Amino acid sequence: MRKKNFIAIIPARASSKEIKNKNIIPIGGHPLISYSIEAAKKSKFVKDIYVSTDGKNIAKIARQYGAKVIIRPKHMARDHSQIEDSVLYTINQIEKKYGKSIDNVVLMQPTSPQRNIKDLDNAIKKFIEKKADSLFSCTNLYPCLWQEKKSKIKPINFNPQKRKNRQKKIPQYIENGSIYVTKRKIYETYKSRLGGKILNYVMASYSVTELDTKEDLIFLSTFLNLTTRKKLKLISPRKI
Repeated sequence: MRKKNFIAIIPARASSKEIKNKNIIPIGGHPLISYSIEAAKKSKFVKDIYVSTDGKNIAKIARQYGAKVIIRPKHMARDHSQIEDSVLYTINQIEKKYGKSIDNVVLMQPTSPQRNIKDLDNAIKKFIEKKADSLFSCTNLYPCLWQEKKSKIKPINFNPQKRKNRQKKIPQYIENGSIYVTKRKIYETYKSRLGGKILNYVMASYSVTELDTKEDLIFLSTFLNLTTRKKLKLISPRKI
């Protein structure tokens, strides 16, 4: 029986509204996308790393850091484009270009770079051992959630008059966008990164921030300094 393989796909479109060149903006002295490439390179499970992009500068930097590049069509790189469409396109192109058969996809969003050096392999290991069809990384912040509707705000997951201590709350998980491990057949069947038997992999609370706004950029630029990366054993890209 053929051993199941894992490839990493890192989606990185060129256009971004609030932060120009977001996926390659310098963070802690390195282009943002390099953190995801480096994490995949350190994995004992991931055999090949592909960056799916429509940007020439992104492609150049991705290759410098050791990833292969699949250029996606412009219609798959718009604001409303779904990542799943680009993943399926990338799988198809990999098999055509490199003649490789793909079983499992490790999707790594470059806008979620705060990964511990063990996170990726621990997530894939859980996926294998628990025989999952898909897995997502997340954090548990024990949130008290509210929803505003028709100018009224209402609690979603708790009673404000009967607040519980953190230790008594039921865990509720927030996807952090850092790691998705998915069987290829799930993408093909559901056109989704999650389906079938779904598991979660819990990461540290600091991983919850995704780079979407200028405020996120300030936080991540401050947080991902060399000292913090060493103390928390976070992924640290090599100098190019």
